[in-house]
Amino acid sequence: MRGATETMRRQKSGRAAGDLPAAIGALSLALPGVRVSPETFRLAKFDRPEASVAFWKLLYSLLKQIQGGEWKEPVDIGTRIRFVKRVAFSLGYRRLAFYELPSDGSVGSRELLLLFSWFLCRINLVEQLLMLNRVKLWDEITVCACDATLRSWRGGKDPATETCWEGQRDARYLQWIYGRLHFRWRSWHAERQEQCKLWHKVHSYTVGSHANPAIGHFSVVEADAVRQPDTCTELLQSMESESSRLEAFLKWKPLELVYWRWMESVLDPETEDLGPHNGCHRRTASPNPGLTCHSAVRIAEEIDRCRSDLLALSDTVRELLRGRKLSCQGKAGVQKQELLGKREFCGIVQRAQETVRRKLSDLKGQSSPCRVDGVHGPYRLVFTGKRSHTIKTVSVLPEAKRAVGEGVTATQIIIELQKRKVGLMAELKQRQEVCRRKVGDAIEGLGQVLLIAPVKR
Repeated sequence: MRGATETMRRQKSGRAAGDLPAAIGALSLALPGVRVSPETFRLAKFDRPEASVAFWKLLYSLLKQIQGGEWKEPVDIGTRIRFVKRVAFSLGYRRLAFYELPSDGSVGSRELLLLFSWFLCRINLVEQLLMLNRVKLWDEITVCACDATLRSWRGGKDPATETCWEGQRDARYLQWIYGRLHFRWRSWHAERQEQCKLWHKVHSYTVGSHANPAIGHFSVVEADAVRQPDTCTELLQSMESESSRLEAFLKWKPLELVYWRWMESVLDPETEDLGPHNGCHRRTASPNPGLTCHSAVRIAEEIDRCRSDLLALSDTVRELLRGRKLSCQGKAGVQKQELLGKREFCGIVQRAQETVRRKLSDLKGQSSPCRVDGVHGPYRLVFTGKRSHTIKTVSVLPEAKRAVGEGVTATQIIIELQKRKVGLMAELKQRQEVCRRKVGDAIEGLGQVLLIAPVKR
């Protein structure tokens, strides 16, 4: 019975090993950009240096698309490595061995394989890239009326506290960052306004031309295809490429479990099956012949002496900490009573009133009949105004979520976003007040320090 069980387990393991190249091949075909062969994955498992450059190139091309930029071959590999490390850190990857990899990309293929698999699991890399690179045949916008972020902030989870800073930043550096953010926001807003004007022109000029009466007009891509039929060839090629990626993704999903079982062997060094074609062999540490019995006794005596010294030092430090803690508690108690009697009480009342006012506004918004629920993701823009009407409206229809005609109007979304804006502004004012109070408390302890404002240019 035991032999039969062992035989079945080996057969199952053999089938999984046979499905592994197919799984990795389907995964590579589903990803837009650089192709990586199953052999490169096998070499990365054993940390072979020849697989490092291929994985750096793969990660750079994929993350560049995630960040919204066009993938271009960088001048040197150092630029590629710095970009991948920066994006990985911003997404929450904290494995120190990865950030210690050299900037020449000569080693570290196993760490890059672990990072790639972490992206697959953490940010749904394949699904996100397929969504970003899909062919858009109609005009659409991305709308999000969810308040999950605002609720998480009010629940005490501040995303800003999860960011690791190497040190305190200068205020001028923060002002410079704010200026860059404000400039990019204005540029993006102006670009979107120009795009909306173009959409409105195309939609209004082509009313009644679409075969679907519920839509009634052409999109920019459709209008361009009608005006310039030569561009249809490139559009068909893009659609064929997307279809091939979707077919590969459908092959990858049933084999995904095989890949993750194989990754368990990558994480566990004891299960690595080094084949005869692999030149990597595990090194075993040989005993040191110079470590004699006499030297071992001497080392044990040194350890005992160090242990006794550490215990004595620990007792001394504990006594000093106890005295310092009692002293600080006494001073803090006195200051706390003074602050509660003068200023803290007013601040507590003000914060409580603000919280009650915000919660009441949320309840009013949730009970409003024109509230928009579940508006999230890419939505198709449909111009529903008719030529006989003087007032024209725009509807936003979710693609592949609802039937045409069951969307929401742009006016409803604007009202909902304005409500979100009010809530975020209240949250911003509250945080600014907390920061001002902290700065005021810090300045009170600097009675002998002269603060000079920066010179205005």
